[in-house]
Amino acid sequence: MVAALVTVAALLGAREFGGLVSRLGARPPAWLLYPLTAWLALRFVFPPAYTDAGWALVAALAVGLVIGLASATSMQAWASAIAGAVYAGLSLGFFVGLDRWHAVDSTHFGLRLVSLVLLVVIAGDTAAYVVGSAMGRRGFFRSISPRKTLEGAAAGAAASILVGVLLGPPLVGLAAPVGFGLGALAAVAAQGGDLVESALKRAAGQKDSGTLIPGHGGLLDRIDSLVLVGPVVYCYLKLVAFA
Repeated sequence: MVAALVTVAALLGAREFGGLVSRLGARPPAWLLYPLTAWLALRFVFPPAYTDAGWALVAALAVGLVIGLASATSMQAWASAIAGAVYAGLSLGFFVGLDRWHAVDSTHFGLRLVSLVLLVVIAGDTAAYVVGSAMGRRGFFRSISPRKTLEGAAAGAAASILVGVLLGPPLVGLAAPVGFGLGALAAVAAQGGDLVESALKRAAGQKDSGTLIPGHGGLLDRIDSLVLVGPVVYCYLKLVAFA
């Protein structure tokens, strides 16, 4: 279930990424962008020997470059396809890794872990929006995202940390200090993901990443906070909690 949702989200995100960079003169070739995105998003589903993204990226770099040159694909277009697959597929694919943390998961540990991360991010986003709208005064990277405020960012970080500390122990057995670290890192990564997508839209001269959700823009506009959270949380937990 999680793998299917992540793959669909990654492919849609890659499509919107391609639309944005196309406005910068680097339309990624579909024959490279979508297969690589799907493979990177699904890599944790495959046997352990194939979960490493390195060989898939090497193949895309080498074989993709040769085919690209043979088909007169520009270097910019080839590079944008690699970047889009890494941005959408590799990053979101870590949520599949969280979901499949244990090979045999009769207690749905992986799903509980994914749920914890989502709750941490949602709490942070909600608190940042509410506090930033109500009392935000000082700009936070306004050259990239004019509506972001320092007060909102601080409130979002506090909410993410609180959720990590309170829900980490009962949901997945994390010690409170580890939950604190998870919340803090997720808050920074979520803000970073939002800023990266905002910078990309600003460079492309677009208000939204797409038109998938009427009145709300594209899918990336809704999940940009999650893009960098997956890899950060996965690596953090591997190092300090569930190595």
